[in-house]
Amino acid sequence: MHILIATMHVRPSAQAVPLAAGCIKACLPAGLQQQTDLIDLFPEVNIEQLCRQILSFNPTIIAFPLYAWNRVQVLSIVHRLRSDCPELTVVAGGPEASADSQRLIVEGGFDGIFCGEGEVAFADLISRLIEKRSTVGVQGYLSAGGKEEKLPTAAVCRDLASLPSPWLTEQLPLQKDCGVLWEVARGCQFNCAFCYDAKGHQGVRPFPVERLRQELKLFAKQQVGQVWVLDSTFNSPPQRGKQLLQMLLELAPQIHYHIEAKADFLDDETIDLLAQLSCSVQIGLQSATAEVLLPLHRKLQAQQMRQQLQQMSRAGITFGLDLIYGLPGDNHAGFCRSIDYALQLQPNQVDIFPLAVLPGTELYVRQQQFGIVGDTQPPYLLQKNLTYSEEELQQSALLAAATDIFYNRGRAVGFFIPLCNILKLVPSVFLQNFCDWLLQQEGQDAESILAVENWRPHEILLLQQQFVAQQLQNQKLAKLVAFATDLINFHFLCASTLLADDCLPVQRQEGKEKRWELNPRVVIQSFSYLLEDLAAVANNVTAKDCRQLNQVPGQVIFLRQQGEVIVEELDDDFAALLLQAREGKTRQQLSKGLSPQLAAELLDFAIGQGLLLPVT
Repeated sequence: MHILIATMHVRPSAQAVPLAAGCIKACLPAGLQQQTDLIDLFPEVNIEQLCRQILSFNPTIIAFPLYAWNRVQVLSIVHRLRSDCPELTVVAGGPEASADSQRLIVEGGFDGIFCGEGEVAFADLISRLIEKRSTVGVQGYLSAGGKEEKLPTAAVCRDLASLPSPWLTEQLPLQKDCGVLWEVARGCQFNCAFCYDAKGHQGVRPFPVERLRQELKLFAKQQVGQVWVLDSTFNSPPQRGKQLLQMLLELAPQIHYHIEAKADFLDDETIDLLAQLSCSVQIGLQSATAEVLLPLHRKLQAQQMRQQLQQMSRAGITFGLDLIYGLPGDNHAGFCRSIDYALQLQPNQVDIFPLAVLPGTELYVRQQQFGIVGDTQPPYLLQKNLTYSEEELQQSALLAAATDIFYNRGRAVGFFIPLCNILKLVPSVFLQNFCDWLLQQEGQDAESILAVENWRPHEILLLQQQFVAQQLQNQKLAKLVAFATDLINFHFLCASTLLADDCLPVQRQEGKEKRWELNPRVVIQSFSYLLEDLAAVANNVTAKDCRQLNQVPGQVIFLRQQGEVIVEELDDDFAALLLQAREGKTRQQLSKGLSPQLAAELLDFAIGQGLLLPVT
């Protein structure tokens, strides 16, 4: 018997980790592990090639983890495999399989579906197939050939200590700087009507602390780059979250962590621990209207959240917010208010999603009550509800895309609110004006705006400058265009430099370097205003404040060294030398107009710091 567990990922990335497959393989007996392979699949590859990749393993049994984002393509693969190799046994598990098992069986292709947690159940199924025993009674298993009158109860592992770690058992490889999906707990104590996380079991079940400690030590030893902490709300209850953060700081503080948190439980101690850690924290706001959230079993204390997130900002913690448009009881105007609330808090990122009415959720069951009309196939997007018309959903989709382009991809967190205040516009109006400007003056159509993944930061930067300049001119503030352009450039380049690679010198070969050029990781930008004035601009800045600043033209260098962003004004001689090096020049050419001693000092410093590299 040869078992293949095939994971279809969203895209190639550090998050494309076959965690479910690794967990299932780790629970198989040692002999069967040797007969089991894992394969990663990606949607940009055509179905024929994907099937060839799968069949090259000569599998007897194929298992697919199934999610809303891969269901359609996985089903296409399964039907093709059935056509080519009807003797194959094909099963599926995962959230999509658990939530919509009967429909998947009816659609055909699968021999069986696992509902709930599949590690123990899959091992049981394989054992029964090998011994040619009945599969009736496998926990959570729905057989295509069975005559079950009702769905099986979802499988739940009550004792997580009994599950072997896919990391400690080396079922999943670890490489330097790789990404890790790290389960620290299962379940959720909340029961949001639009979410499937809490279905099938109640409460939170943490993994044993000793297992987590050993995994962390392994991640540190293997020099893992970043870890996504898989826990719907790591800080619920708060003490568990604090213990986890203390463990991260003790055993692997050098790793960057992606964490989901509940704002209600972000007390002073938790914020202090997060501030000591290299991390980004994602918080589910969803809507800034408490009345919209209440029927969905969520609460919002807007003032308390504002204070907590402002405290996180002061502590230097990177955080993002989630918003959903299309929620029952909401409308486009309410979504605009949510954008205003969220962006006034200056998150490093705001992720905005259309409502997906997922099978298995309370909203799915109560569709008629809320007047929900939605797609019946993944990604199950809302078409309309009693309070949100199709036209309003389209308006919200465009505004969400404009927000993603200008704020997220345009790296605008540092300058967005100051510009809104100078122009006396709330965030949603500012962004709606940007969207209208793209449509009416830049020749963009709605489809191109919605295709946010096609927009590149440096292309957006030019559009930001042009749009803001026009907005200022429309308000008879043309004298502030140079200042606004400087402000945009300064914060954009600071953010870009933070994401860039370190600027490193190369090992010199004495006598062989004929020409030198500016390191491509170094940016030199002209500014009309002093660096200290740009860095000091507060959120409550007014047009009058900006007019009082004096223009002092100069050159500023941006680079990163040893993980630290360096931004400094250059004196005229050094700036001229470095700017000449944008095209490869000899030392003699770069020294022109400088005294020999000064030229030697500047060149040696620039080469030693890696600002100049030899032309190869």
